[in-house]
Amino acid sequence: MGDKTLVVIDDDDLVGQLVVEAAQQVGFSASAVQDFEALKLVVDASEPDVMVLDLVLPNVDGIQVLRFLADRGCKAKIWLLSGFDPKVVQTAERLGVSLGLTIVGALNKPVSVTTLKDELRKHLRESGDFTVHDLEQAITDDHLFVHYQPKVRLAGDRTGDSGGDLLTLTVDDAPYEVMGFEALARWRNPHGAMVSPVKFIPVAEHSRMIEPLTQSVFRQVIEALAHWKSRGVRLNVAVNISPSTLADLDLPDRLAEKAYAVGVSPDQMILEITENSAVTEDPHFMDVLSRFRLKGFGLSLDDFGTGFSSLIQIYRMPFTELKIDRSFVSEMDQNDEAFTIVRSIIDLGHNLGMRVCAEGVETLSAANRLIELGCDYAQGFYFSRPVGLPDIMRRIGTASALDGTRRIS
Repeated sequence: MGDKTLVVIDDDDLVGQLVVEAAQQVGFSASAVQDFEALKLVVDASEPDVMVLDLVLPNVDGIQVLRFLADRGCKAKIWLLSGFDPKVVQTAERLGVSLGLTIVGALNKPVSVTTLKDELRKHLRESGDFTVHDLEQAITDDHLFVHYQPKVRLAGDRTGDSGGDLLTLTVDDAPYEVMGFEALARWRNPHGAMVSPVKFIPVAEHSRMIEPLTQSVFRQVIEALAHWKSRGVRLNVAVNISPSTLADLDLPDRLAEKAYAVGVSPDQMILEITENSAVTEDPHFMDVLSRFRLKGFGLSLDDFGTGFSSLIQIYRMPFTELKIDRSFVSEMDQNDEAFTIVRSIIDLGHNLGMRVCAEGVETLSAANRLIELGCDYAQGFYFSRPVGLPDIMRRIGTASALDGTRRIS
């Protein structure tokens, strides 16, 4: 597979050498350039796996560099490096993402060598190489698996108003009812490395393997729901649906039949469609979404706030839930504009008769602010990272002797 390559672009030679030495110590083949022209030569010769980009360069700024990299179809993971105003850096991150670049974060100057090494080691663990054939074989042999991230109730009585045997999650001594989970596809490639979904999902899309991948995830999810049902626990699970599969007019029938075959009701499934993919005039899209709702499936508009949908499009489509994008939720504690957007989305969703879920909740403060705003549900690392099915099954199997609920800690 060869060494992973890293290039740092910084006009300060000392900073460049610091990054190079740190990268070499964790196993990268690293080099530094000090200006835009030198970077062009590097990218033209051989695209690096990782780039560390200073936003302030002589005769050019980082935004111009990001546009150049996007025009070249750059696939490298990019860290932005800056001692500039954090709000400007956040804007640059969002711009890079909107251009199709893989912006993985920002590093503050002066650079923390420890933080840099940790991030680079993470990249090496997660970025194993694979071929299209590897992915196709993994789907065919059913080697892709599902992790589940809990989705908890925030609004109203957090320990439930639905009655019955509840699954609860206790965080900082506070109980939250687990309403369900989001299913997230995972894959360990033939070399033993975990491959990020950010890498293999686009490959599946472009190689027409997204439908069998979706079918694999769906099958695993309904089997899990059936197993939980046998234990007296009724939950729902959200599954991401690729827009390319929504041209299939028979898809609602096939998925409903698969659910009924194992005793699972379609209303236990929420299909998540990103906001960008929902911006379409394709009549088949509306047809398929409407038929999903008629069969009982829930529909969630994912990553809401990052796309270009209009209110009339949201109104016309049969969504049951808005999901606030993590970029706003993660910044709402430090950024008044992000807080205002979150509040506005919650009000919009409720006024349109939809439930609202916030993703990317990482702090107690964010959770409490969402509760104050009346957000219905939330998910994120504060509550739990995505975990494998055996772990969930083990935890569900532990009943509380005090109140009869099942707990996940």
